[in-house]
Amino acid sequence: MKARRHHEVRELLRDRDLRLLLIAQFLAQAADGLAQAVFADVLVLEPLNEGTPGRILTLFAITLLPYSLLSPFMGVLVDRWPRRHVLVWTNAIRGLMLLSLFVWTRALPGTSGLFGATLLLLGLGRLFLTTKGAVLPVLLHEHHLLRGNALSGGGGMVATLVGAVVGIAVVSLVPPEGAFAAAGAVYLAAALAAGAISTPLSHGIREVAPLRVAVVGVGRDLLEGLKVIWQRAHARLPLLSIFLLRTLAMFVAISAILIIKNTFGEGERVGRLSSSALALGAAGVGAFVGAVTAPRAGDRLQRGGLMLFGFAISSAGIVALGGILNIYAVMGLTFLGGYGGFVTKVAVDAAVQDALPDDYRGRAFALYDILYNAASVVAGALMVMFYDAARPAGLRSLLIVSGFVGLIVTALLAKMFRRAGIPLNHAEAQVAPGTV
Repeated sequence: MKARRHHEVRELLRDRDLRLLLIAQFLAQAADGLAQAVFADVLVLEPLNEGTPGRILTLFAITLLPYSLLSPFMGVLVDRWPRRHVLVWTNAIRGLMLLSLFVWTRALPGTSGLFGATLLLLGLGRLFLTTKGAVLPVLLHEHHLLRGNALSGGGGMVATLVGAVVGIAVVSLVPPEGAFAAAGAVYLAAALAAGAISTPLSHGIREVAPLRVAVVGVGRDLLEGLKVIWQRAHARLPLLSIFLLRTLAMFVAISAILIIKNTFGEGERVGRLSSSALALGAAGVGAFVGAVTAPRAGDRLQRGGLMLFGFAISSAGIVALGGILNIYAVMGLTFLGGYGGFVTKVAVDAAVQDALPDDYRGRAFALYDILYNAASVVAGALMVMFYDAARPAGLRSLLIVSGFVGLIVTALLAKMFRRAGIPLNHAEAQVAPGTV
């Protein structure tokens, strides 16, 4: 069985364009991790006197909500424009922006330039990953979607982790300017890899519409895409499940930030950075384990079952470890969250890709990104609402309660999946094949 899986992966990687797409993705996500680690240090970890849940919510709202308003239009453009060009320019722009960051941000007041750069970085990053999600089925047979998404998603998460850990190490040794410049160079390398892909990464050949014409048709195309997604439970319910799991995961991530900041005070910057690296490392290891085991679990469970399995693992881990507020418990939480989140994400990616025609996948993954961003803001708002009310138990009680809520949501999703005809295992798939 193990030899067969390795053979299938080797078969996938024989395609030159798929190899280049993965190289571009992994380089871009490594640069994401590096740049985001530096931004996190400058804007979140370093200002000790602003470490409240309200501060974190403000950061999420400023950096994520504006992009969420534009994301649907990005998805339409992914469905209208040559996707290879999108892969190239999203990386090239980010690279040039970071290489020149401290030239133009000095002309802006306070940290507004850094907030703007973070917003642009995240927006272009999600546009890149939206495009990647839309083009994978062009290069993969539908029977290889689960394994291909596991390879792409697992490698991407590991690349992000490596970049983040390197970023944490670099920012402790050199000024932020040097770390941002290194990330910019990696983005440019990703742009070169994407530019070497030999096909436009779309089904068929389309005439590229001028920008003015494309923008005029965005609203109509967007509404049409949302209608198609809503009518298909095999796309709608997986997107709902990833939103709920992401909200839970970000609630835990905010808790981890607060625990680290409360543990290490003034003059303990190295402790904060090293603890952050350990938490990131545990999440990355969990995601890597998920990447290795998701295809094997897919031999026993259908995609609906994999989504619920990941949700249940994450929630059970929070219940078990949420009452222990130290760095080891945080590492356990992030490990199980990385594992469960990745397993669910792989299943959701494959389900959405398989449930929709190619013309609508860009819009579906744009909606996917909106839900991801909205989940972070919702998690921050929930922390602001309940953190003070939960004292004196504080984070301990909040985490345990959130874990039990996750288990309840898992059961409700299972009921909704079955009602919609989404099979959880192979026996159910044989009884009720097809998509809704």
